[in-house]
Amino acid sequence: MHEVSIARAIVSAVVDAVGDQAVESVEVAVGALSGVAPVALEFVWDVTTSGTTLDGAALVVDRVPTTVFCRRCDRVVAPDLGFVCPTCGEISTDVRSGRELDVRRARLREPAVPRP
Repeated sequence: MHEVSIARAIVSAVVDAVGDQAVESVEVAVGALSGVAPVALEFVWDVTTSGTTLDGAALVVDRVPTTVFCRRCDRVVAPDLGFVCPTCGEISTDVRSGRELDVRRARLREPAVPRP
């Protein structure tokens, strides 16, 4: 399950970006062609973030579908099967989305306000 190493890389990237600030949530984009199983990534998230500034942070996974550019239709389409345009049946390897594996944003926890 390579999602453990991917989760560790996400934690490392966020910690590098925000330092020791507590993180409330992390949003990642996972493309259908990325080779990453979103369910497995979500499964290992709590264990991977334990003991870090991301401990307790929610993981929000934005699943990105595969899209390709169809030259015959002259537009970007979401194929139903493989890389075949659902409109005209043309095969296209001009992938426009679906390979993503990106950290989109990290939301920081609001600092606790001391009570008077």
